[in-house]
Amino acid sequence: MTDSKDKTIALERTIHLGHLLGEGGMGRVVEGYAVDPSQHLAVKMLHPEHLDDAEVCGRFDEEIALMASIDHPGSLPIYGAGTSADGTRWYAMKKVEGRTLTELLAGRESTLRSLPERHHLLSILLDACETVASAHQAGIVHRDLKPDNILINRHDSVYVIDWGIARRVGCGASDTTARTLPGKVMGSPGYLAPEQAEGQSANAGPRADVFALGAILYEILTGHRPFGGMGGREEMLGAIHQDPQPPRRIDWLIPRSISAVCMKALEKDPARRYADAGALAADLQAHLEGRPVAAVRPNPLELVRYAARRRPMRALVVSSSVVAFVFLIAFIGVQRWADHRLADKAMDRIEVIDFELGELQMERENAVARLADAELSESERASIAREVTVIDSRWLLGQFDALRILSSVTELRFISTDSEIGPLMRRRLLTVIDTAIKNGKPMFAEALIANLLERHRDGTLARPLSEADVELFERLAAEASQARDTSD
Repeated sequence: MTDSKDKTIALERTIHLGHLLGEGGMGRVVEGYAVDPSQHLAVKMLHPEHLDDAEVCGRFDEEIALMASIDHPGSLPIYGAGTSADGTRWYAMKKVEGRTLTELLAGRESTLRSLPERHHLLSILLDACETVASAHQAGIVHRDLKPDNILINRHDSVYVIDWGIARRVGCGASDTTARTLPGKVMGSPGYLAPEQAEGQSANAGPRADVFALGAILYEILTGHRPFGGMGGREEMLGAIHQDPQPPRRIDWLIPRSISAVCMKALEKDPARRYADAGALAADLQAHLEGRPVAAVRPNPLELVRYAARRRPMRALVVSSSVVAFVFLIAFIGVQRWADHRLADKAMDRIEVIDFELGELQMERENAVARLADAELSESERASIAREVTVIDSRWLLGQFDALRILSSVTELRFISTDSEIGPLMRRRLLTVIDTAIKNGKPMFAEALIANLLERHRDGTLARPLSEADVELFERLAAEASQARDTSD
């Protein structure tokens, strides 16, 4: 009856059956079409060999009741149920054209997925979590969540399907629980919670579904199931005894928050998992929206990132200010380092000049000592006097060179000239003026003082003169003028 398009089953209206859509251990799903009203359906029918099995028939009836009690767009609505003329038990539900999550995950490693792809897959899982959360609120546990049972249509609507081994927990759960015998493993290896893998499926609650959803999340993030993906006994033992490697250790580009969400859902101890699919959905939603998740305390950098996602314009202004401030600090640091390098080189040069000036001073003293010799001829005295004059000129030029270098240092922005260079320049300037007056070159002293006082009045000195210094230099200018008049 189910293999031909012209076969029908009796409902309140006639349903024409089409091709096979899928098949499982308990039954198969075929395409259905109701003429009045026009509607495409998926009809699930119990395998004929189970018609006399009271446990399987009871489970089939329980599946219909559970699906009908879930009020969520992600659960396929039941349009009717019954028994055909040949005794086949069936129910009709909404038909969805689309692909399973398994098909979406196939063929690409997680490291090759782009950020939008991963975001899309996480959004699909979030929708599935919300559907399961609605079931948990109704006291229903799916117990067989896996990518094959998450269906996505062409409009990206997500459906959780195959509630064949679901059970009701809490009030009214005794009949369902009785159909799950102690020690019987129910579910799919790779997604079974430890308590299910140990044969305690009868006691599996919402946290078992959370574990299965965590295993699906792990597969989305890493590209493989958490316990090897070999299937069967190995994965069941892995669920009981092994701790999967955190996704972030497999791929450091996976955010710390979503890795922590995944590991919390995969905790061996049910008490340490999320309480239900709603709590897991809340953390998935928070991650997708760029908010902190409950699974891990965010570090300072993550807090900044979360704040930036919530208020992008304010984050842009703040980040721009921070970047500008950092660049300013970096520029100041580099400029300070460069100024100190120039100042160090200038002081090294002044040390060389001072050494040369010291040698010139010794040459002058020797020349003056030779002038004291009474036996010198007039020509020899004149020659030594010219030598002393040349030495004095060279000495003055050396001092002027040193003053020029010190003046350039005072123009460096990041050098403390007031406490270091200023007093050094003052002492050297006074030495030059005093020496020029004593050595018979008062005009040099007058010119130097006049230029200094003029720059002070114009405000072009790097370090303005104090009132006491102005009085001192004016007095020295008068001494130089008097010495010039006397020499004339």
